[in-house]
Amino acid sequence: MNQLVDYILNMDVYLAELVDKLGPWVYAAIGLVIFCETGLVIAPWLPGESLLLTSGTLAGSGILNIAILAPVLFCAAFLGDVCNYLIGRYIGRHLIARPRMQRYLKPEHLQQAHDFYEKYGGLAIVLCRFLPVVRTLGPFVAGIAEMEFRRLVLFAAIAAGLWVTIFCGAGYWFGTIPWVQHYLAVGLGIAVALSAVPGFIIYAVHRVRSRRARRLKSSDRQPSD
Repeated sequence: MNQLVDYILNMDVYLAELVDKLGPWVYAAIGLVIFCETGLVIAPWLPGESLLLTSGTLAGSGILNIAILAPVLFCAAFLGDVCNYLIGRYIGRHLIARPRMQRYLKPEHLQQAHDFYEKYGGLAIVLCRFLPVVRTLGPFVAGIAEMEFRRLVLFAAIAAGLWVTIFCGAGYWFGTIPWVQHYLAVGLGIAVALSAVPGFIIYAVHRVRSRRARRLKSSDRQPSD
């Protein structure tokens, strides 16, 4: 227990030592997680915004190098979208048809991503980037719909640039605050909590809309006098 408390209170020292030992592999590991979250259609549960915020906070506090981190995050997010698009384009329909895959590719999530793509077209790639779960399925659905590859590349680059700039940039700014550097464990906890806010808002909106839709259906079914 004492060791755990010591680790939390001196997290900045332990993290600095870990980065020192792993060297550039730290950036490779962070980039791999970001790539897999959007590049593999079955991995929407991996951290996205939270990893950008926390790694940005570590960069702001001097543990990571923002000049290396930001390009790695951009490339990982961009290549993830491109990879997911190619999966959707060439084997997407086959994956959807397999019963085993339906535990990962939930029909309601696919429908949500499809509706998004139908409504916003190429811009959906940018908008989906800021929506948990949907961002993993957006490029996949675009691939199934055979969106032009050059358009996908353009919108994926814009989406990755905005996403990394906003969340990693916010984390970096947060990490430069003196009290965050002094109490890094608390700062990282706040960063993780803040990263959950967009997902919570989206979930709340979805719940309200679902309840409203059910009420409308039930009222339509009631016989009129």
